[in-house]
Amino acid sequence: MPDFFDEFERFVEQHMMGEHRKRMKEVEKAEKQMEEQEKKLQQNVKRLNNKDAEDPFGQ
Repeated sequence: MPDFFDEFERFVEQHMMGEHRKRMKEVEKAEKQMEEQEKKLQQNVKRLNNKDAEDPFGQ
């Protein structure tokens, strides 16, 4: 019986956990890209707010 459990553990590791780890890396990469994009957008908003505060009517 130990062979069955060893084989089952290997199967789960290779076919389920391996795919899960791969997908999680992709999700983490996408999350990091979105966070960087959000930072850039926040910087642009801050810059535009500062510009508007200096010259509210764009003259």
